[in-house]
Formats: sequence, structure tokens, C-alpha cells
Amino acid sequence: MHETIRPKDLIALRHHGQSRPVETLELPATVAAAYDMAAATLGYLGTRAAGWKLGATTTATRRMFATEEIYFGALVAGEIWNSAQPGLPPAPPFLRGEAEIAFRLKVDIRCEESEVALQASDSGLFDAWVPAIEAPYSCVANLAEAGLRALLMDRCAAGALYLGQPRPRIDDPAIEEMLEIEADGVSVAQGAANTSLIMSPVEAARGFLKVAAAQGVNVQRGQWISTGGITPCVTLPFGKPLQLNLGGKQALKFVVQAPTS
Repeated sequence: MHETIRPKDLIALRHHGQSRPVETLELPATVAAAYDMAAATLGYLGTRAAGWKLGATTTATRRMFATEEIYFGALVAGEIWNSAQPGLPPAPPFLRGEAEIAFRLKVDIRCEESEVALQASDSGLFDAWVPAIEAPYSCVANLAEAGLRALLMDRCAAGALYLGQPRPRIDDPAIEEMLEIEADGVSVAQGAANTSLIMSPVEAARGFLKVAAAQGVNVQRGQWISTGGITPCVTLPFGKPLQLNLGGKQALKFVVQAPTS
């Protein structure tokens, strides 16, 4: 008989950069319980969310995880890096990445106040956007088969989020321009928000705020919301230059060193 997986089990797997298959009977019983488990892992670690990654903003993720509702996972501070930040970019155990658009929250929103807060304009909710590369990592080895509850309990496979320079205009048409990932000078993935996402990136961010409130989650000013894969998620090399282009112009360039055991 399988026991339900516990937060400390997820923490141990992630700490060692490991993954394992998870049986259905080990999973939290409901979506709400899976979100609760993800929150509990942060509680055990004594940390809070510094940002959020979204799913079900593309047709592929809705089909894979059999849902029509945006879902989300928390990113902690050590998993988020920007080009102006000193120190090395975080290194997940396996490096895969997809280009996304992220928005920075301008205000705190408590879940019970969300209905009023969401009446604000986009520029009233967000004070910056940025092209980004989101690098997923899950300690659930059979994530596609295990399904949505497995994904949610593992913070939606939070690995790392690499951010370019913040841009202040929330209605900037550049948000819809082509994103391209280069690895060691070679183009490995391309896509544009208006063809890859079901909704616009800012609509995805707003959709997250509604779902977060429904799950009893408060969000805070300064947190980043990365709105879903605009390019395919591709394997990227450690120790080689990685570049993100927006509209044919460099938006981000960095190197991720392989994690040490």
C-alpha cells in the first residue's frame, strides 16, 4: 500500500537533484490539496514565493494535464535571476528552457480583495514586463503520466527563471514580437506570444491572479509572474552562452554552470 507523498519527501528529492516515479495513490487527493502541499514545502524550508510560473496558457499544456484552468507554482528567490544581479545564475539538475514573458506585480493583493483589485488597469496591476527563459525541473519522474496533482504539489516543476532587463510599458507591442533562444550561437527555439499562447501574456497574468485568489493565495508587490511557454521547451547546454532575442535583438545573455554534486 502506498502512503501519500509528504512535503519532506519532495524537499529531499529536490535537495539531492533527484527524481522518481510517483504512483497515483501517493498523490494529494485534490487539486486544492496539491496546492497546499506545495505551500507546505515552502513552509518547511522557511521561505516564501518570490515569483510564480504558470501553466495551461497553451493548448499543449491544457491537453497534457487535462485542465481548462490556468495553474501555477511558486518560485523562490534562489530560483530567480536577472542580468543585473551579481552571482551565478541558478542551475537546475537538468537544463531545459523555454522563452516566456513575465510581469512584475505593482501591488499586494490579498485573496479576499482580489475582485476589487482586478478592476484596475493592466498598468495599475503590473509595473514592468520582461522577456525570460523559464527552466523547469521536477522531482516527479513520470510527470506527464502522474498528471496535474503531481505537477501542482511540485510547484509546477519550478527550476529556474532567468530574466532580462525590466521594461516599464505594460502595453508595449514588443511583447508580441518573436522570441528566439540561442545556445552557443545556434538558434534552438522560436515563437511569438500571439501564436503560441491561448491568451495574451497580460491576460494570462490576470487569469493567474483570479486562480490564486480562489486557492486562498495572497500575492505581493515585486513578485514576477511568468506566463507560459512561447517557444518549445528545449534542452540547453551547461557552460555555454545562452541568449534570448526579442524581435531579433538580444534581450538576455548568460551562462549556467553545471551544478556541483
